[in-house]
Parts: sequence; structure tokens; C-alpha cells
Amino acid sequence: MCAAANGHNPPVDRLQRIRDGYEVGGRRIARRVARTLLRPIGSINPNAVTFTGTLLNGVAAVLAFHEQFLAAAIVFLLGSLMDAMDGAIAKVTGRVSAFGGFLDSTLDRVSEGLILGGICLMFANRDEVDLWPIASCIAAVACSYLVSYTRAKAESLGVQCKGGLASRVERVVVLAAGLLLATWWPVSIEVAVHVLAVTAALTVVQRVIHVHGALPDGRKPRRERPHPRSQSDEQRTEPERVGDPDPK
Repeated sequence: MCAAANGHNPPVDRLQRIRDGYEVGGRRIARRVARTLLRPIGSINPNAVTFTGTLLNGVAAVLAFHEQFLAAAIVFLLGSLMDAMDGAIAKVTGRVSAFGGFLDSTLDRVSEGLILGGICLMFANRDEVDLWPIASCIAAVACSYLVSYTRAKAESLGVQCKGGLASRVERVVVLAAGLLLATWWPVSIEVAVHVLAVTAALTVVQRVIHVHGALPDGRKPRRERPHPRSQSDEQRTEPERVGDPDPK
């Protein structure tokens, strides 16, 4: 799940191999869809797509607050799709930028806060207030942010850390399922926030434990100096659009 950046990585667990597989496949599909959509219009600013996704998540939060669960689920999924497409559009249009990746990661956190905040307010607005789902919403927001922070901080220490139960993709799937099912089974949204809170908290613990194992002496791992030829090749390579500190 987490590995030192010195080239001596522990075996990747089965869950991470599965996740890596569908992430790679998802990126390929997203690039194909982006090429198809861009043919009629030529080009679009990927940052505009990122902002649109965040706006849609805000609309989904309002719909969830008013308990319009089916509409909230549809809008939330559209916003999440925008979030998945911005990087693909940047790649296809040649507008990859470090700032675009930073903006994408930042607005992902805003989107999570908006949708979970809307659901939290919905629970608080009911005639019979149940504190458990409210507490789970707050815990889900905090732990979701910590999932991303632990990876970003680990990478700043030279440790790759993207494993755990609940990455960005899994959290989106759980929340979307909860909203969709809530139209026919209202308690599903409560189940979803409880699952999010627990799995996100466990993911934080998993990442802390693995980073601790990757830094047994408490020091940053040594980085191997690149060969001069590989370094020049790296400088000529087009930079990738930096994604969410938490894998999507």
C-alpha cells in the first residue's frame, strides 16, 4: 500500500492491484470519451470542467438537503464524471499543468465537503434528530480529508502511499449508491455515511501504519540519483496533470 521511493517496494496487495487495474482502464476510457466529445468543439479549458464538477456537487448537496435523493444522485454522478474527465481533457488537449492538478485536488475536497455537508444538514433538519448519522457525516468529512492528507504528506517524505479501503473512487461509489437507493429505502443514506466514516477512518489508520513501516528509523528514505541520460529524458517528458492526492 505504501512504499519507500527508493525502488525497494513491498509486494502490492491484491486490493491495490485491482484498484490500479480499474484506474488505468478508467483513464483510457476517459481519454477516448474526451476525444469524442472534443471533436465538435475543438478544445475546452480543463479547469472549467473542474469548476463545473464542483458546482454540480454543490447542486447535489442542495437536492440532498431537500431529500430529492434521485435527482441528487444523478447530479452527483454527473459532477463526479466531470471530476474524472478534467484530467483526460487536459491530456488530450495538451493543456496539462501542475496548477490544474492542484486545483483539481483542492476542489475535490470542496466537493466532498459540500455533498456531505448537505446530507448532514438534512439529518439535522428532520423533526426527530438522530445524532449518529450527523456524527458520521462529520467524521466522514474529516477522515476523507485525512485520507488525502496522509498520502500527500507521505509523498513529501519520499514514501508512496495510496492504499487502504476507501480511496476517492470507493467513497464516490458508496455515496452515490446511498443516494440512489434512498428513493426507495430511505435508511440507505444513513448506512452510506456510516460506511464512509468507518472505512475512511480505517484507511487513515492503514496509511499511518504503513508509512511508519516505510520509515523505520523516522528518516526520509534515500533517493537514488538518476542516471544523467534518464534525467535528460525525464526533462523532455511532458508532465502529467497531477491528480488527487487521494487516487480517484
